[in-house]
Order: sequence, then C-alpha cells, then structure tokens
Amino acid sequence: MSHYHPDEILLLNYAAGNLSAAEALIVSVHLATCHQCRTYVRQAHLLGGVLFEKITPAANDQSETVDAFIASLPERKNAAIEQDSSVENGFKNPLNQYLPRDLQTLAWKKQTSTISKFDLSHLTGEKGANVVLQKISAGARVPHHTHKGTEYTMILKGGFSDELGVYHQGDFITRDAKHRHSPTALQNEDCICLAVLNAPIRLTGWMRVLNPFLS
Repeated sequence: MSHYHPDEILLLNYAAGNLSAAEALIVSVHLATCHQCRTYVRQAHLLGGVLFEKITPAANDQSETVDAFIASLPERKNAAIEQDSSVENGFKNPLNQYLPRDLQTLAWKKQTSTISKFDLSHLTGEKGANVVLQKISAGARVPHHTHKGTEYTMILKGGFSDELGVYHQGDFITRDAKHRHSPTALQNEDCICLAVLNAPIRLTGWMRVLNPFLS
C-alpha cells in the first residue's frame, strides 16, 4: 500500500517525457505498483494535449500555465491504494527484466556490517546519476546525513522510519538539502530500496570527516 507518492510536478514531467533517464526509471517502478499515480499520469496524458492547445502563454507566464494545468487535473486522494504488481495499460516495472524475484540473492556489496548496495547506474548510463539498490538490515540505522542534491527513494521490500515519518513497501520518498535524517529499517525484516541521487549525500556530526570519500 502506497502512502507516499511522487509530487504532481514530477508526475507531470514524467508524462511529458521531461525527466532524466534515472528519474524516469524510479518513477516507472513506482507507477508499476501504484494505481493512484497511474491514474494521474493517464489523466495528464489525456488532458495535456487539450490544455496546451488552448493555452498559449507569453514567455514570462509559464508558471501560470503549469498552475492552470495542475488545477485541471483530478485530485489525488490521500487514502492509500492497494498495490497491484500486474502490468496495467502498459505500466511495467522496468527492473523486472534485470533483477531476480528474490532480491536477497543479488551480489550485494557491503558498505558497513548492516548496509549493502547493488549498483544499477549502468542501466541509465547517465553521467552524474547514482542509481542503486540499498539494503538495510532489520533494525539497522543509516548514519545521519543530508543531501547535496535530490534523492528519490522507492521501497521495494520492508520499510524504514526517519525523523519525518514511517515508510513501507511501495512508498516513494523525496529528500534534498532541506532535509537531515537517519533512516532506520523496521525491526521485522530487511529494507530494500531503489534510490536515485544526482549528487552525493553529506554526512553530519562526527562522521562528516568521511565526506571527502563520498564525492
């Protein structure tokens, strides 16, 4: 069940084909499991052509155009929608053709005794984008950090909590330089996430001495 979703601007840019390859990848993974966001993107496709035929703004009125477009879209309900892993109307999970069903069998690379990663950056070939699967052992905590850029996270298995909430399978979380957090995997099982970053994280506290090795 998805309680957290990409924001409207991200979904509109996805529908318009304006996202980077890495961003489009993680949004596609979310869409494959979220009926709510699939519906929103379909409506954006349907309404986009009609609205942009009628709206011909001046160059300095672009923000008003976006606002008008968003206002015309159906409101996304806050209630959680059940996950649907089946392919619906062309929304496929692009990771299915590259990863085994049991993600625990991947050749994980240990970062600490409780945190591992599996690099997927080769799937997009996009310079400056870091695309990884991140595994956090049940109950383990990621060091406190902030972000130099934007980080998108999609939970594939398990869940985690941080200073801003509790997140479960199917949830899509966005963090940037405004946020400082220390994700902690839930106690009952390992947390496996797909993460896309366009800049390295920045460790805080005494661990900030390690930041030069993350750049």
